[in-house]
Formats: sequence, structure tokens, C-alpha cells
Amino acid sequence: MSPPAGRSADVAIVGGGIVGTATAAFLAAAGARVTLYERTEIAAGASGRNSGVIQQPHDPVLAALYRESLAAYRALDVTTGGALALDAEPVGLLQVGHDLAVAEAIAAAWRETDPTTQPEVLDSEELRRLEPALAADLVACRLRIGYPVAPSAATLAFAAEAERFGATVVIGQEARPVVEDGVAVGVEVGGSLRPAGAVVIAAGPWTPSLLDPSATWQPIRPIWGVVAQVELADAPRHVLEGAEIDIEPGDDPGADDPTGSDAGDVIDFSLVTAGGASSLGSTFLAREPRAAELVDLLRTRGARFVPALASAPVVGVRTCARPVSLDGRPLVGAVPWLDRAFVAAGHGPWGISTGPATARIIADLVLGNEAGIPAALAAGRFGRGV
Repeated sequence: MSPPAGRSADVAIVGGGIVGTATAAFLAAAGARVTLYERTEIAAGASGRNSGVIQQPHDPVLAALYRESLAAYRALDVTTGGALALDAEPVGLLQVGHDLAVAEAIAAAWRETDPTTQPEVLDSEELRRLEPALAADLVACRLRIGYPVAPSAATLAFAAEAERFGATVVIGQEARPVVEDGVAVGVEVGGSLRPAGAVVIAAGPWTPSLLDPSATWQPIRPIWGVVAQVELADAPRHVLEGAEIDIEPGDDPGADDPTGSDAGDVIDFSLVTAGGASSLGSTFLAREPRAAELVDLLRTRGARFVPALASAPVVGVRTCARPVSLDGRPLVGAVPWLDRAFVAAGHGPWGISTGPATARIIADLVLGNEAGIPAALAAGRFGRGV
């Protein structure tokens, strides 16, 4: 679908992930004419190929976005009649490992930054009573966070909400911003200009190339993830993560590996069960991997924590590029060198958990309302020459 002839959208949004669809929904609900462009399909990237959990980041700035996003999801569940089926309480996150001192350090860090997560350290006996499917030699830090959802459910629900309020969603056509004299005047689609009063770029790791074709501005890079969906009888109810997982940006890739990964990559463990499906991860890779070659590695590593994973049938494999910024926080706000252009990208693994709050900020900016963007999220914080 496209706008009627002669009628331009007030806002053109590029990107059909969680941030783009939520922005479209908020703007359309406020009365703006909105057209969202997605070159493949809604939730085609990380928003639909993640492990499927709304989870609080261990970062005060991102935690504030998470809390607002969770409230937005609850409101969405009400208006859609339960599209996300969020639990009233978090299922709990278990950060599991073999070193009790590591679990105690994790708990201490969370108590200092957010005691409402109620961190507690569980020895192997306590842990097995709580989750019998886990290996016998594990310990854990348990946190009162984590809301499993089907991977693409949130993004599809926001897209449907945007259309309900009158937004137009264009699928299968690539859109690029058109700039005249430093002003974003619309987007180019199929060789023709679609005028717009404002342009929002929420295209994940492809955002820099859309906003700066010269490749001078590169504050966001793709970090690839592979998730194996498995059939797991008696799956753990908690969200599980390896206690020593490290997903901070800044590692330099090293020598090539046969799987397509690099020496600086992270291959660890996570397991999330939502809607009867269990998603096994986690990988953080500098280059697009040969996903099938990583499945056995994920299963072998996962079986150290949940032994049944060694023989659980694999029913699907998903690959996505997470948009990771230089400091691990999204870039949000007006593009400093362009008028009428806005950016919301760089959420890394926290897109589902923080995307709706980011979308609300962008919608407020576009509508001329006070947005209150924290300096730590400012779109121009890295300058133009990165």
C-alpha cells in the first residue's frame, strides 16, 4: 500500500523493527500521517530473530528505558487483548555458572545498582530444587527480572497498532532519505521521491549507511547472533544466561575461524522459553556466520547447563545482526547535520527491552513536544568523524 496520489505523509519511517513500528504507532495515535517503509518484512532483523525476552539491562540509563518500555507493552497488551501475553510478574533470570564467587559478585553488583531485582545466590542444591533440568554442579544468581515473549510478537503488535491508527506500512520497498540543502525532504522509493515533513531512520545496523553514504559516520556496527530453536521437554521456566557472559562492545576481532567467527567473538549460553518454544543462544560475532555450523557448538555448550539440550531436536535456526553502538547505548534524537531527520538505532541486544521508550522519545521530538533525551543517548555524542 502507498499514500493516495498527491498526499504526502507527515512522517516517513525507515525500518520495520521494534523501534520503527512503535514510533509509527505512537505518531499515528497522536494524529500524524505516517508511512513506514520496510524493505523485507516486519521484524525481519534482530527484533524478530532474538531469543524472546523483555529484560532489564544492567545499566541505569537503559534501565529507565526498560521500565518505560515495559509499561508500554502492558498498555499494548490491554489494547490488543493480550497479543504479548505478558505475565503479571517476571519469571526470573538465572545467571548460571560453576563459580560461587562469580555468582556472589553478580548479586552484589545488582544490589548496588538496583536492589528491586532482589538478587539472591543459589548453591547447587537450591538451584536443582528450583530448576530440576539444570546440571547438578551449577550455582546461580537469581534476579527478579525477565518477561519471555515470542520473538516477533512485540514488533508485529506495534505494526498492527500503527495501522489501526491509520499509518501506512509499505513492505518490500527500500527507502532512503533524500536530502536537499541539508534538509531531509522525504525518502526515495523505487527511483521516485516520497515527500515527508520529517524522516525517522530506525534501520538497526544499516542506519549509518542511510544517514551518511560517505561512510564517515560509523558509530554503529553489526554484531551477529545465532539462535537455535529446540524442542525441549520440561524446559526451565526461568530465563537462563551464562554467569560469565560478556557482551560489552569494543573487542577487536582477531584471526579467522572456520565458523565465520573471529578471535574476539563471544559464544556463550542463554536459554529462553516462550510460547512453548525454547531459544538457545548466545553468540556475539563480528561477521555474518555460517549459522548451521554453530548449532552443534551451541548445543554442546548448552548441555553443560541443561543436559537435555544434547539430544533436544533442533527445529529452526535464526540469524540476525544486532546494531551495537560504540558504547553499547542507542543513538536517539535529531541528526545533528540534517534538518527534519531523526535517528533511533544502536540498541544492541536490548532493542526489544528498550525500543518502545526510544520510540516515544522520537515521536515526541517529531511532534514538537519536550522529549528529555539523556545526554548519554544523544544522537550526536560521537561527532561526525567516527
